[in-house]
Amino acid sequence: MSKPNLHSINPIKFLKMDGIRKQKIESAEAKPLPPLSSYKPNQLAAALHPKRQFLKIAEIVKHSDDVKTFVFVPDEAKGTTALAYFAAGQYLSISVQVGQATITRPYSLSSSPKESLEGKYTLTIKRVNGGLATNYILDSWAVGTEVVASAPLGDFTYEPLRDAKKIIGLAGGSGITPFFSLAKAIADGDEDAELTLLYGSRTKADVLFLKEFTAIEKKCDKFRLINVLSNEEAEGCEHGFITAELIKKYAPE
Repeated sequence: MSKPNLHSINPIKFLKMDGIRKQKIESAEAKPLPPLSSYKPNQLAAALHPKRQFLKIAEIVKHSDDVKTFVFVPDEAKGTTALAYFAAGQYLSISVQVGQATITRPYSLSSSPKESLEGKYTLTIKRVNGGLATNYILDSWAVGTEVVASAPLGDFTYEPLRDAKKIIGLAGGSGITPFFSLAKAIADGDEDAELTLLYGSRTKADVLFLKEFTAIEKKCDKFRLINVLSNEEAEGCEHGFITAELIKKYAPE
Protein backbone atom coordinates (compact mmCIF):
# COMPACT_ATOMS: atom_id res chain seq x y z
CA MET A 1 0.00 0.00 0.00
CA SER A 2 1.40 3.40 -0.98
CA LYS A 3 1.85 6.02 1.73
CA PRO A 4 0.22 9.46 1.42
CA ASN A 5 2.63 12.02 0.00
CA LEU A 6 2.41 14.95 2.44
CA HIS A 7 4.79 16.91 0.27
CA SER A 8 2.10 17.13 -2.43
CA ILE A 9 -0.10 19.29 -0.14
CA ASN A 10 0.36 23.02 -0.64
CA PRO A 11 0.47 24.38 2.94
CA ILE A 12 -0.45 27.91 1.92
CA LYS A 13 -3.58 26.80 0.05
CA PHE A 14 -4.45 24.43 2.88
CA LEU A 15 -4.33 27.25 5.46
CA LYS A 16 -6.53 29.44 3.27
CA MET A 17 -9.29 26.81 3.02
CA ASP A 18 -11.08 27.94 6.18
CA GLY A 19 -11.31 31.51 4.98
CA ILE A 20 -12.48 30.45 1.53
CA ARG A 21 -15.18 28.27 3.06
CA LYS A 22 -16.48 31.13 5.24
CA GLN A 23 -16.49 33.45 2.24
CA LYS A 24 -18.50 30.95 0.20
CA ILE A 25 -21.02 30.55 3.01
CA GLU A 26 -21.44 34.30 3.54
CA SER A 27 -21.84 35.02 -0.17
CA ALA A 28 -24.26 32.16 -0.80
CA GLU A 29 -27.88 32.93 -1.63
CA ALA A 30 -30.20 32.46 1.33
CA LYS A 31 -33.02 30.17 0.32
CA PRO A 32 -34.94 27.42 2.10
CA LEU A 33 -33.99 23.81 1.63
CA PRO A 34 -36.37 21.72 -0.48
CA PRO A 35 -38.95 19.70 1.49
CA LEU A 36 -37.76 16.35 2.79
CA SER A 37 -40.41 14.62 0.69
CA SER A 38 -38.64 15.77 -2.49
CA TYR A 39 -35.52 13.69 -1.80
CA LYS A 40 -35.39 10.45 -3.81
CA PRO A 41 -34.62 8.17 -0.81
CA ASN A 42 -37.62 9.60 1.06
CA GLN A 43 -39.84 9.17 -1.99
CA LEU A 44 -38.78 5.52 -2.23
CA ALA A 45 -39.41 4.99 1.49
CA ALA A 46 -42.89 6.53 1.17
CA ALA A 47 -43.69 4.27 -1.79
CA LEU A 48 -42.55 1.11 0.01
CA HIS A 49 -43.96 2.02 3.43
CA PRO A 50 -46.90 4.40 3.04
CA LYS A 51 -48.74 5.44 6.19
CA ARG A 52 -51.97 4.40 4.50
CA GLN A 53 -53.25 3.30 1.12
CA PHE A 54 -56.54 4.23 -0.50
CA LEU A 55 -58.00 1.24 -2.33
CA LYS A 56 -61.09 0.46 -4.36
CA ILE A 57 -62.76 -2.91 -4.93
CA ALA A 58 -62.54 -3.87 -8.61
CA GLU A 59 -63.85 -7.44 -8.42
CA ILE A 60 -65.40 -9.89 -5.96
CA VAL A 61 -65.09 -13.67 -6.23
CA LYS A 62 -67.65 -15.61 -4.19
CA HIS A 63 -66.35 -18.99 -3.03
CA SER A 64 -69.36 -19.65 -0.77
CA ASP A 65 -71.87 -17.70 1.30
CA ASP A 66 -69.19 -17.35 3.97
CA VAL A 67 -66.00 -16.83 1.93
CA LYS A 68 -65.21 -14.15 -0.66
CA THR A 69 -62.08 -12.88 -2.36
CA PHE A 70 -61.89 -9.12 -2.87
CA VAL A 71 -59.69 -7.67 -5.61
CA PHE A 72 -58.39 -4.16 -4.87
CA VAL A 73 -56.81 -1.55 -7.12
CA PRO A 74 -55.35 1.86 -6.21
CA ASP A 75 -57.88 4.64 -5.65
CA GLU A 76 -56.08 7.28 -7.69
CA ALA A 77 -58.75 9.89 -6.97
CA LYS A 78 -57.80 9.67 -3.28
CA GLY A 79 -54.06 9.91 -3.99
CA THR A 80 -52.85 6.30 -4.17
CA THR A 81 -51.33 5.83 -7.61
CA ALA A 82 -49.41 2.58 -7.00
CA LEU A 83 -49.60 -0.25 -4.49
CA ALA A 84 -46.83 -0.87 -1.98
CA TYR A 85 -44.79 -4.00 -2.70
CA PHE A 86 -44.93 -6.81 -0.13
CA ALA A 87 -43.45 -10.15 0.80
CA ALA A 88 -45.59 -13.29 0.58
CA GLY A 89 -47.16 -13.92 3.98
CA GLN A 90 -47.70 -10.28 4.92
CA TYR A 91 -51.07 -8.69 5.72
CA LEU A 92 -52.97 -5.42 5.42
CA SER A 93 -54.64 -3.70 8.34
CA ILE A 94 -58.05 -2.67 7.02
CA SER A 95 -60.16 0.15 8.49
CA VAL A 96 -63.88 -0.61 8.48
CA GLN A 97 -66.62 1.88 9.37
CA VAL A 98 -69.45 -0.01 11.10
CA GLY A 99 -72.13 2.42 12.17
CA GLN A 100 -70.43 5.13 14.22
CA ALA A 101 -67.42 2.95 15.02
CA THR A 102 -64.19 2.63 13.05
CA ILE A 103 -62.52 -0.73 13.59
CA THR A 104 -59.35 -2.21 12.11
CA ARG A 105 -58.69 -5.83 11.27
CA PRO A 106 -55.63 -7.59 9.79
CA TYR A 107 -56.17 -9.77 6.71
CA SER A 108 -53.43 -11.74 4.96
CA LEU A 109 -52.81 -10.97 1.31
CA SER A 110 -53.75 -13.89 -0.93
CA SER A 111 -52.24 -12.30 -4.05
CA SER A 112 -48.63 -12.73 -5.09
CA PRO A 113 -46.04 -9.97 -4.66
CA LYS A 114 -45.79 -9.81 -8.46
CA GLU A 115 -49.47 -8.86 -8.67
CA SER A 116 -48.88 -5.78 -6.52
CA LEU A 117 -46.55 -4.47 -9.23
CA GLU A 118 -49.44 -4.96 -11.66
CA GLY A 119 -51.68 -2.81 -9.45
CA LYS A 120 -53.66 -5.52 -7.69
CA TYR A 121 -54.09 -6.81 -4.13
CA THR A 122 -56.44 -9.64 -3.14
CA LEU A 123 -57.82 -10.47 0.28
CA THR A 124 -59.79 -13.65 0.95
CA ILE A 125 -62.09 -13.22 3.95
CA LYS A 126 -64.18 -15.82 5.77
CA ARG A 127 -67.21 -15.02 7.89
CA VAL A 128 -66.72 -15.43 11.63
CA ASN A 129 -69.86 -16.19 13.63
CA GLY A 130 -70.61 -13.06 15.62
CA GLY A 131 -67.69 -11.26 13.99
CA LEU A 132 -68.36 -7.54 13.69
CA ALA A 133 -65.95 -6.87 10.82
CA THR A 134 -66.32 -10.02 8.71
CA ASN A 135 -70.12 -9.94 8.74
CA TYR A 136 -70.13 -6.29 7.70
CA ILE A 137 -67.54 -6.89 4.97
CA LEU A 138 -69.20 -9.95 3.44
CA ASP A 139 -72.68 -8.42 3.57
CA SER A 140 -71.85 -4.83 2.58
CA TRP A 141 -68.74 -4.58 0.41
CA ALA A 142 -69.43 -4.32 -3.32
CA VAL A 143 -67.53 -3.44 -6.48
CA GLY A 144 -66.57 0.22 -6.16
CA THR A 145 -66.41 0.24 -2.36
CA GLU A 146 -63.57 2.47 -1.14
CA VAL A 147 -61.29 1.02 1.54
CA VAL A 148 -58.44 2.46 3.62
CA ALA A 149 -55.54 0.08 4.31
CA SER A 150 -52.12 0.14 5.90
CA ALA A 151 -48.88 -0.66 4.16
CA PRO A 152 -48.10 -4.42 4.06
CA LEU A 153 -47.09 -5.59 7.54
CA GLY A 154 -45.92 -8.73 9.32
CA ASP A 155 -42.99 -11.12 9.39
CA PHE A 156 -44.74 -14.43 8.59
CA THR A 157 -42.52 -14.54 5.53
CA TYR A 158 -39.81 -16.73 4.07
CA GLU A 159 -36.36 -15.54 5.13
CA PRO A 160 -33.54 -17.49 3.43
CA LEU A 161 -30.99 -16.51 6.08
CA ARG A 162 -33.27 -17.87 8.81
CA ASP A 163 -35.41 -20.60 7.27
CA ALA A 164 -34.69 -23.96 5.68
CA LYS A 165 -35.10 -24.08 1.92
CA LYS A 166 -37.64 -26.90 2.22
CA ILE A 167 -40.76 -25.67 4.05
CA ILE A 168 -43.60 -27.68 5.56
CA GLY A 169 -46.70 -25.50 5.86
CA LEU A 170 -49.73 -26.30 8.03
CA ALA A 171 -53.02 -24.53 7.40
CA GLY A 172 -56.76 -24.86 7.82
CA GLY A 173 -59.75 -22.99 6.41
CA SER A 174 -59.08 -19.39 5.40
CA GLY A 175 -55.69 -19.64 7.10
CA ILE A 176 -54.49 -20.85 3.72
CA THR A 177 -54.19 -17.31 2.32
CA PRO A 178 -50.54 -16.51 3.25
CA PHE A 179 -49.45 -19.90 1.90
CA PHE A 180 -51.39 -19.29 -1.32
CA SER A 181 -49.40 -16.09 -1.73
CA LEU A 182 -46.14 -17.93 -1.00
CA ALA A 183 -46.95 -20.74 -3.46
CA LYS A 184 -47.53 -18.19 -6.21
CA ALA A 185 -44.33 -16.33 -5.29
CA ILE A 186 -42.35 -19.58 -5.57
CA ALA A 187 -43.97 -20.36 -8.93
CA ASP A 188 -43.18 -16.82 -10.14
CA GLY A 189 -39.54 -17.24 -9.13
CA ASP A 190 -39.73 -14.49 -6.50
CA GLU A 191 -38.90 -16.91 -3.65
CA ASP A 192 -36.21 -19.60 -3.88
CA ALA A 193 -37.81 -22.23 -1.66
CA GLU A 194 -39.74 -25.51 -1.78
CA LEU A 195 -43.15 -25.72 -0.11
CA THR A 196 -45.10 -28.81 0.93
CA LEU A 197 -48.46 -27.64 2.26
CA LEU A 198 -50.71 -29.75 4.49
CA TYR A 199 -54.15 -28.16 4.29
CA GLY A 200 -56.94 -29.26 6.60
CA SER A 201 -60.57 -28.99 5.46
CA ARG A 202 -63.83 -30.73 6.28
CA THR A 203 -64.61 -31.83 2.72
CA LYS A 204 -63.00 -31.41 -0.69
CA ALA A 205 -65.68 -28.85 -1.55
CA ASP A 206 -64.38 -26.70 1.31
CA VAL A 207 -60.85 -26.50 -0.09
CA LEU A 208 -60.10 -22.93 -1.13
CA PHE A 209 -58.19 -22.26 -4.36
CA LEU A 210 -58.17 -25.96 -5.34
CA LYS A 211 -58.02 -25.21 -9.09
CA GLU A 212 -55.35 -22.57 -8.58
CA PHE A 213 -53.22 -24.83 -6.37
CA THR A 214 -53.54 -27.65 -8.90
CA ALA A 215 -52.36 -25.33 -11.68
CA ILE A 216 -49.37 -24.22 -9.59
CA GLU A 217 -48.42 -27.86 -8.89
CA LYS A 218 -48.46 -28.63 -12.61
CA LYS A 219 -46.18 -25.76 -13.55
CA CYS A 220 -43.88 -25.73 -10.51
CA ASP A 221 -42.10 -28.77 -9.06
CA LYS A 222 -41.20 -26.79 -5.93
CA PHE A 223 -44.78 -26.86 -4.61
CA ARG A 224 -46.91 -29.75 -3.37
CA LEU A 225 -50.39 -29.64 -1.81
CA ILE A 226 -51.63 -32.34 0.57
CA ASN A 227 -55.34 -32.01 1.30
CA VAL A 228 -56.35 -33.48 4.66
CA LEU A 229 -60.13 -34.00 4.92
CA SER A 230 -61.78 -34.63 8.27
CA ASN A 231 -65.36 -35.36 7.16
CA GLU A 232 -64.93 -37.43 4.01
CA GLU A 233 -62.58 -39.69 2.12
CA ALA A 234 -61.51 -38.60 -1.35
CA GLU A 235 -59.02 -39.86 -3.89
CA GLY A 236 -55.64 -38.19 -3.59
CA CYS A 237 -56.41 -36.78 -0.14
CA GLU A 238 -55.48 -37.78 3.38
CA HIS A 239 -58.36 -38.55 5.75
CA GLY A 240 -58.54 -37.30 9.33
CA PHE A 241 -56.57 -34.48 10.88
CA ILE A 242 -53.06 -33.07 10.59
CA THR A 243 -51.00 -35.01 13.12
CA ALA A 244 -47.33 -35.38 13.99
CA GLU A 245 -47.28 -38.70 12.14
CA LEU A 246 -48.74 -37.10 9.03
CA ILE A 247 -46.19 -34.29 9.15
CA LYS A 248 -43.36 -36.83 9.44
CA LYS A 249 -44.76 -38.67 6.42
CA TYR A 250 -44.34 -35.65 4.17
CA ALA A 251 -41.46 -33.83 5.86
CA PRO A 252 -38.12 -33.95 4.03
CA GLU A 253 -35.44 -36.24 5.41
